[in-house]
Formats: sequence, C-alpha cells, structure tokens
Amino acid sequence: MSIRRERAQETRAKIVAAAEKLISEKGFDAVQIIDITNEAGVGKGSFYTYFKRKEDIVAEIAYTKFESIHDQSKEREGNVCDKIASFITDSMEYIKETGIKISQQWIRGIVAPDNQDGIQKLMYDRQVIHSFLEKAVEHGEITEQIPIDQLTYWITSEYYGIVFCWALTDGENDPAAAINDFCYGMLREYLKQYME
Repeated sequence: MSIRRERAQETRAKIVAAAEKLISEKGFDAVQIIDITNEAGVGKGSFYTYFKRKEDIVAEIAYTKFESIHDQSKEREGNVCDKIASFITDSMEYIKETGIKISQQWIRGIVAPDNQDGIQKLMYDRQVIHSFLEKAVEHGEITEQIPIDQLTYWITSEYYGIVFCWALTDGENDPAAAINDFCYGMLREYLKQYME
C-alpha cells in the first residue's frame, strides 16, 4: 500500500472516530462538521473527501465493526444457535456501546425514502443469519424441514425491533439483555424441534 493511501485511510479513520465520539456525547443535531474535523485534527475539506453529508458518517459508524463480529461468530464453538446468538448479541453490545444517540440518528436516516443504507444493513444481517442456518442444514446439524427464510425474517425482526424500541423509548430497556433473553430463550427452544 502506498504512503498516500495509508494516510488517506488514517484520515478517514480519524474522522469516523471523532464523529462517533462527539455524536455519542452530544447527539447528532448538536454536532457540526467543523466540530468533527476539529476533533479529528484535520481540515474541513477532508470531511468532504470521504463523505457527502453528515448523515453518511452515521452509516459508516454503523458498519465499522459488524464484519469482525461476523468473523468472530463464525469461529465460535457450539451449535447454530450459539453462532447466531454470538453474532446478534455481540452486534447489540456494539450498538449499545456506540450510544443511543447514534442509534436514534441511524433510525431517522434509514426510514428516509431515499436512504438505502438501512436496507443494505438489513440485507447484510439477513444474509449472515441465513448463511448460518444453511450451513447447519448442510452439516446435518438441523433438518432440511426448517423454514430458513421465515426464521431469518423472524430473527432479524426481533433484533431490529429491540434496537428500535430502545431508541424510541430513549433507553428504557437494556437492548443487550433483551436480545440475550431472546437468543437463549425463544430462539433456542424454537430450534430444538429441528435439531438432528
């Protein structure tokens, strides 16, 4: 990798880290682009090299860690329920850690008709869960009769529903505890009937 490309990646990472910190502390509406670039120690123009608008950085923050969480969940010991639970509980812990203000802004952004970031994230999560279930069928861990598409929809709906309720109620309940209860309660019980 060239020095120029390395520096560009470092600058982008600084901007994302600064935005995540400020938005978590102050809320999306209270943070201006100049605040982000000052916190990152870069010029205002640098922001526009990587992002078109402030809303785009929230999507970037939302994506920064999910790939590594997915990789870790694939390596987890245990059955298909353990792997799915690892992916969505670790994802929820990360969402909680980044702060409710970022989740609230992300929700505002994804319900906008012209914003495809939310759909892409939903499709990504569905694909991850679907692949865990497919691999479990391939390896004979669960029967072929399991309704994979329906189950994938149910799991992602539960996951997203918990995030939405947490954000809409301004943190009334602990989303990490709620998704953990779902994974090790209802989901595990449901999957038992399809286990070989």
